[in-house]
Amino acid sequence: MQQRKNKIRNFVIILLNIFMIVSLILALVLKNKYGYSLYWIIVPFLLVVLLSVIQKWSARGLNADTEESKTIQRSFDDSTTLSTVFFGIIYLIIQGIECFKNDITHNPILIICFFIIMAIYELFTYLAIYNAKTETAKLLEKKYNKKKK
Repeated sequence: MQQRKNKIRNFVIILLNIFMIVSLILALVLKNKYGYSLYWIIVPFLLVVLLSVIQKWSARGLNADTEESKTIQRSFDDSTTLSTVFFGIIYLIIQGIECFKNDITHNPILIICFFIIMAIYELFTYLAIYNAKTETAKLLEKKYNKKKK
């Protein structure tokens, strides 16, 4: 059951990233209201799915020992929280400015910059997951190799 959820989540992330790229191209090439709207609608959906990935990894937590496991979990939680808050604040600032100044979300430079920020956010998220996996594997190897000897 868990494997199926992971496959579905991964499929949705890939699909939303493809939609994000297609909507970016539509917004920049066609420059119509539908392209812009599609782009700015996909962003929150992608954020929610990425938050579910972070939540899945954050909930796992490793209890191999009381010190190093907490350090790994704390590092993961801190890096993902900071990157999520940073990304969310940028998105909310853009949407807040849109309330006062119409059509700011139709600016091609803003769209490209936000796309780059979104890509960096995803990279930070997956880098944090990779680092947590690597450190956890090293910790488990160290713990179980000591028991064998």
